[in-house]
Amino acid sequence: MVVKSTTQMTKGELIALLREKERIIADLNVKIDELEGLAITSQAIPLDADSSRLLTLMNQRIRALEEQINKQQR
Repeated sequence: MVVKSTTQMTKGELIALLREKERIIADLNVKIDELEGLAITSQAIPLDADSSRLLTLMNQRIRALEEQINKQQR
């Protein structure tokens, strides 16, 4: 692949390059938002052992129910 400078590109090539860069920027913005969300959740207060076990059991039950729903929808 030959890389042209922007002064050597046609108008169509410049527009295609611009769209590609805009897509990359949009993807990076989504990743930044995800990382910011993780940073916020990482500031949570740790649970005691009983609460942690209860939360784990609830999450397992939710996953099991979601799987049942997904199987019924198929």
